[in-house]
Amino acid sequence: MQPRSLAVGIALVSLVVLGGCTAFSTAGPNSGERTVTPAPVPTPDPSLPPGVTANSISDPERLGSAHERRLTNRSYTVTVARTVQFANGTIVRRLEQGRMVGADGRILSWRHRTEPERGGGDAIVSRRAWTNESVHVLRLQYANGTTRYRVGESHRRYPYRRTAYNVARTLSDENAAIVASDTDADPPTYALESRNLSEELGTSTDLDRVETSRIRAVVIGTGVLKRASVRYAGMRDGAPAVANSTVRFNTDPETVTRPEWVATTLEQQPRENETTAESTQATG
Repeated sequence: MQPRSLAVGIALVSLVVLGGCTAFSTAGPNSGERTVTPAPVPTPDPSLPPGVTANSISDPERLGSAHERRLTNRSYTVTVARTVQFANGTIVRRLEQGRMVGADGRILSWRHRTEPERGGGDAIVSRRAWTNESVHVLRLQYANGTTRYRVGESHRRYPYRRTAYNVARTLSDENAAIVASDTDADPPTYALESRNLSEELGTSTDLDRVETSRIRAVVIGTGVLKRASVRYAGMRDGAPAVANSTVRFNTDPETVTRPEWVATTLEQQPRENETTAESTQATG
């Protein structure tokens, strides 16, 4: 709460100073009193992201809207990773998934994990999908070397566009402040952070005990959320461990091309009456 209280204090002091200066400046030239020039009114830093002030996030909705607007009608890639790792480097769990979204709505997605998920009695180690305006093609790779393909109707979505709304609200609720900045970059970049999260966010199911916690986000001046992460450090099974969840956005122009396996699958398994078709092959 200290940053917010400091901001209120500065605002009150500014009102007092400006009021006094205005009174002095109204004295006429023949009053025998010296004319005092009013102090300039502070203006917001134009390079700050929308909804962000020097001390906090003042308008989470505005920041979320700016992020969503910047992702509309353009290509972007979003990656989400969740890792649980012991202090000695041993990885307990790692899940990574992502979406590459084209300006035309084509989507290439992937999902990998160190702990195989179960599907039909087999262990799925990787899943990739391709979606355009009419078709959705899914490739499932299993631990036994088998690969299955599924073809179905497209239900296009634009994933993670609204992620910044939730991140911005959390940063605001946790009183995050700017802890680093690169104003020489084009556009400028700002890092916001809050430590020792409130009780609602300060626990992790991946750890037996949480000792420290933090949320950190990097936002550029245009309002795009570049990266956000929640990190917990504590104990798991009697040993020090860290649980970390991160989402990253990349808005550099990139063409979403159709993988070769999609064309092969469509040739082998054309859709009929919008029903899901499936093919299986063994990989060596």
